[in-house]
Amino acid sequence: MKSRPLTAIKSKLVSDRSRVRRIPFGLFKGQRLDINFRFQSQIYFGLCERETYGVIRRASQNAEWFVDVGAGRGELCILFAALPRVHRLVAIEPNDIEIASMLANLRHNNIGGDRVEILVKFAGTKRDVSYIELDQLDLNKSARGFIKIDVDGAEFDVLQSGKRLFAEGNVEVLVETHSSELEKICIEWLQAYGYSCEIIENAWWRRLIPEQRPIPHNRWLFATRPL
Repeated sequence: MKSRPLTAIKSKLVSDRSRVRRIPFGLFKGQRLDINFRFQSQIYFGLCERETYGVIRRASQNAEWFVDVGAGRGELCILFAALPRVHRLVAIEPNDIEIASMLANLRHNNIGGDRVEILVKFAGTKRDVSYIELDQLDLNKSARGFIKIDVDGAEFDVLQSGKRLFAEGNVEVLVETHSSELEKICIEWLQAYGYSCEIIENAWWRRLIPEQRPIPHNRWLFATRPL
């Protein structure tokens, strides 16, 4: 199994050192990230998706592997890379610009290239070289794992690509849902595999400090199966 080569992306990698900041607050406190304050100030101030921080911290206490679907700039991968018990990290991200930012952020945090396995692909069930199924990752099903899924509307397809993993594995999953219908379908699917689901509502203070999101319905679903 191979992802699209990173060589071309690495050759174009340019990092503006003047924008690299040490994050002072929140889940990513202490990380050194390339921050554009025009678009990423909430990451710096520890407010970006803050509602999910509790379940992420909880999942990180037991996870031995981590898969970040829609890994973006890599903040979560950096967080899990610092945990000695996490033996395998997989970042799935199809966007070259995001991949370039992730590679820069990994470098800013002194994380070697062999620590995070980067797949420049979409996750899902489509039979295409640009797609990867969760079941194709050959994850250790006997070890506790954590999956984050943020794919702007394709979340149910990503879940379906991991039928064997969810049926046989020891998984916790955080899914960002982008419509009430998708949320309902994802919950029903996970419950059919024995998972307990928790909806994470947007905080009340989002009326004052909203996140910049193009989709009206945007919240999270955390699912776990009792051991």
